[in-house]
Amino acid sequence: MKNFLLIILFTISLISKSQCQENSYQVNPAIFSQADDYLKKMMNSLEIVGLNYAILIDNKVVHQQAFGLANVQLQVPMTIEHSFPVASISKLFSSVALHQLLKTHNRSVNETVEEFLPDRKDLPESWRKLTLKQLLSHTSGIPDQIDYQIYLAPESEKAVINALRDKPFSSEPGTESKYNATGFLLVRIIIEKLADQNFESYMQEHFFDKLGLHSAQYGGFKKIVPNRVTCYQKVNDELEMFPLNYSPPMYAGAGLNITINDLIKWFQAIQNEQILTTEQLENIWTPVKLNNGEDGGFGLGWEAYKLPDNYRIVGHGGAGISSFRHYWNEQNSQNVTVILLTNGALNWSILPNQINLQIASMILAD
Repeated sequence: MKNFLLIILFTISLISKSQCQENSYQVNPAIFSQADDYLKKMMNSLEIVGLNYAILIDNKVVHQQAFGLANVQLQVPMTIEHSFPVASISKLFSSVALHQLLKTHNRSVNETVEEFLPDRKDLPESWRKLTLKQLLSHTSGIPDQIDYQIYLAPESEKAVINALRDKPFSSEPGTESKYNATGFLLVRIIIEKLADQNFESYMQEHFFDKLGLHSAQYGGFKKIVPNRVTCYQKVNDELEMFPLNYSPPMYAGAGLNITINDLIKWFQAIQNEQILTTEQLENIWTPVKLNNGEDGGFGLGWEAYKLPDNYRIVGHGGAGISSFRHYWNEQNSQNVTVILLTNGALNWSILPNQINLQIASMILAD
């Protein structure tokens, strides 16, 4: 995280030179060829298997490309129509759905787990005192299932709760911003309580169907998902299949499969206020402050950073192989969204978030 922020601060001096006071700004189309060339260079040096990427300016798609392979064994070329397991980018969908429900029921993120789930006496008392805000911003300190090798395909939420109920908190609530999977197990339970409906069916009915996101569906690598890429990782200096295995208890935090075009359609709906208001988005996208007054690394379910010269970044990474980022300046019209979905690489010496930032910097500085 520190290295990522150093790169942001290094790059921001270049970005800030291009500030514009118009309501919209134009980009030289040649910059997209430069972005393509940069990605091809990264694919060669990092041995990225395949990728889809898209650039949005003012919430409109201005460029997208597919490179590499969707499947190494069968040598299947990558296309824009391929579906990707986007891992933790799933949290963005859950956050948006939750905030719509909170508005409908006139509830607040400052309420505790106990206030949302008064009948869940199976939850440890220390968990029930946590606020929804702490869960969403990864500041709760709740025992993280990943720290205890309870990975993202538990057989039930009960199994996770029983395995972790006596484990110590990693930090006092509100004192540290630390990624946490268990928090989103509770987020899922709260969504189901407010919706009075199963999580997957609620997301399907109220978002995927309504917005025409035909490729969107939850499921781990064992599930048959039409046109989904095969993912890969480095193991003992060789490329192996990456078993991104998720089960229903963790779908609020990870497990969504979706094409880049449907991901774009969803984000365009958010920007057009079809789901949430601008005021709600600002609340979600504002970094939550720690007890010492410093910004944490998250807003309410989204990674969120305030940068020099009035720049902001929100988004999320996915399994260390994909990156969704929205960049904007609070004092002028500049805003760029870069979506980078890959199916793995042999060498991630330069991370997807860094690649994403470099592409955004090229566009903003043009």
